[in-house]
Amino acid sequence: MMDAKQKRIIERDVSTLFSKRALPVRPTVEEWTENPTIRTEQGDRPLSNVALVALRRVTSVIADIPEIRSSCSPKEVAEEVFERYSARIGSTLQPTGQEFTDDVVGALRAKVKVHQLLIAIEGIDLVDQEAIDLGSMKISKADPKLLEEVEWGGILSFDWVFELFKDKLWLTGASKGSPAVAVRTFEHRAALTVGLLAVCGALLYKGAIWRSHVRLASSPSTKASWSILCWEQGGANPHLINSGEGKQDLPLSAESVAYLRRVCFLDRIVALIDEDERTEVQDAIVRALYWFGDAHGDRNPVMRFIKLWTCVECFFAIEEAEITEANARGIATLLTFTGYGIVEPKDYFKFKRRLKALYGLRSKAIHRAEFDLVENADLEEFSHWVAWMIVSMVALTERGYRTLADVKKQVLRLDAISAKSGTTE
Repeated sequence: MMDAKQKRIIERDVSTLFSKRALPVRPTVEEWTENPTIRTEQGDRPLSNVALVALRRVTSVIADIPEIRSSCSPKEVAEEVFERYSARIGSTLQPTGQEFTDDVVGALRAKVKVHQLLIAIEGIDLVDQEAIDLGSMKISKADPKLLEEVEWGGILSFDWVFELFKDKLWLTGASKGSPAVAVRTFEHRAALTVGLLAVCGALLYKGAIWRSHVRLASSPSTKASWSILCWEQGGANPHLINSGEGKQDLPLSAESVAYLRRVCFLDRIVALIDEDERTEVQDAIVRALYWFGDAHGDRNPVMRFIKLWTCVECFFAIEEAEITEANARGIATLLTFTGYGIVEPKDYFKFKRRLKALYGLRSKAIHRAEFDLVENADLEEFSHWVAWMIVSMVALTERGYRTLADVKKQVLRLDAISAKSGTTE
């Protein structure tokens, strides 16, 4: 389950978590505002920084156990570790590292079940067939018999769910894991099935790439990209998952537009779009706008992530050497030092390391064709940073920067200042 080194880490960190060092008597402001709190007999108390590091390390080790890594999501592991720790912290009997690990692993194992899943698919005509079996997946016309085993209850009823899916073809399959992992695995298989069907179309019809569009069906009634019906094998615990991201109109009030004009150079950016003659930096801004818009319109999270990094590379990948460092350094300096307060100077190198880790995910997606590494939280956070990076580049053009070499020179200077300021990497 765990090697000798991992066992030593668990024993040491669990000992820390159940010691007096875990809950400081006089917490700092930082501990109160940034660290999770534990409910004790004396009221809520924040974890110390030392305990928080230990908790994260314990979580990481447990999440890396092969059985858990393949069946539970990192978020589920983190939640279970914290829940078990919170339940035990008030006990006078301190668990050993192995006892605590067994407790968490046992709880996580109980979440792992075989799930049946259904999603609507469109862009296909079965013509003279009722269904097509594709390995563990199956495409069929709407079939109420498939839902007979489901134990309906609560807000879900057969009539409501069947009405939601009845006008589309059904893509169904089984998946084993915790609820989150079962859904994620099924979504990956569904995406691969769509890819396979697209290849089949190209094999059968030369113009299929233009004329056909096989896709997971959107769900207008729930305003989600698509809806997945999931239930445990045997029919228990049916639930509907609105997957992808919710759809909503972008609210642009007079107040928000005024903010964009006043703070974010909206009018200047609009002017750049219309200009025929641009400086090198202005041209890079326009190219970044194109790729940000393309990322925004893409429904695939990994492709969105890759295209957002393309926005970054419009500015900082001007040389082939040390691209990871150049991109991370470029974003970090802009978001720290252009005056918008997105990143505090004290967090400069921590933020830079985070960017390098994200660029590593981008490299794995491109060079190893891995497609399940990017979390929604990563995408939301990174898109926010890239948007502010573009605004910051516009701010630099307003200060007279014309070439990417000028920008690079300033980025290197600020990075060097940060290294000398007492902040350590």
